[in-house]
Amino acid sequence: MKKILIDRTLLKRMYTYKILSEDDIGRRLDCSQWVISDRLRQFGIKTRPKTYNLSHRKYTYNKNFLNDISSDTAWILGLLVSDGFVRKNNLSGYFGLSLKREDEDVVFKVKNMLKYTGPVYKGMHRLTYKGRTKEFSYSLLQINGIETVKKMEQLGILQNKTLRERFLTCIKDTKDEEKISNFIRGIYEGDGSILFDNKRNSSCFQIVGTRCLLQVIQTYLMHYGHLNKTKLTQNISGTNHFALRYRGNLQVIKILEWIYKYSNPTNRMDRKFNKFNEIRRAVGK
Repeated sequence: MKKILIDRTLLKRMYTYKILSEDDIGRRLDCSQWVISDRLRQFGIKTRPKTYNLSHRKYTYNKNFLNDISSDTAWILGLLVSDGFVRKNNLSGYFGLSLKREDEDVVFKVKNMLKYTGPVYKGMHRLTYKGRTKEFSYSLLQINGIETVKKMEQLGILQNKTLRERFLTCIKDTKDEEKISNFIRGIYEGDGSILFDNKRNSSCFQIVGTRCLLQVIQTYLMHYGHLNKTKLTQNISGTNHFALRYRGNLQVIKILEWIYKYSNPTNRMDRKFNKFNEIRRAVGK
């Protein structure tokens, strides 16, 4: 039986700053509430009374950002659909993003857009399997707001959404190319990738997600990028987990040029935008 390793500093931040309950921390770290309770005792971290009201928070943010779907909001919603999370119980709710440390520029950009006054948490996740330990550093933005979480659910951003992702109707209804592009860019930056074969000087664009989400994305890529239809690939047999792929430099450059058409340094991921420019230079575009 493998031992679950939990970083004390991360646990103390998540619990002492009153961000999560023991049960929520357990879900976040892929372990049981019992394990979290046990680690709190081992680390000597003082626990809160069972009656502590999780609705009291000292940090603020723009609670009206979903009232008007701006281009920046469309980008944030794309990130939340792909790489974000929402949670709620009877008393409280929260939402946010957790990204690899190398992509924390996105976390801070979203934090600034939402005018959030709280911190960005940095932690290390350790996973031990068959005697080998891997470490993953990440940056976490988590914002408490039950009313915002309820609005997100109404828009279609749900708890445990991995196999229920869908293209948000509020984005479709805008019929606005800029907002649609920014939303898809958020999804790509969360669940997409570009592969480049140096020997063949050839690239491949990919986004993973549910069938219904990818079908709508493909429709917009065909319309705005003038691409042909390609078959979706089922990544895991018997599941609603698919991949949308386009191969060839011409098609990939077309897609990326449209995805980044309305972007600026404040609403895009630095790493993937730089990768786009590297590929463009490599193929001489």
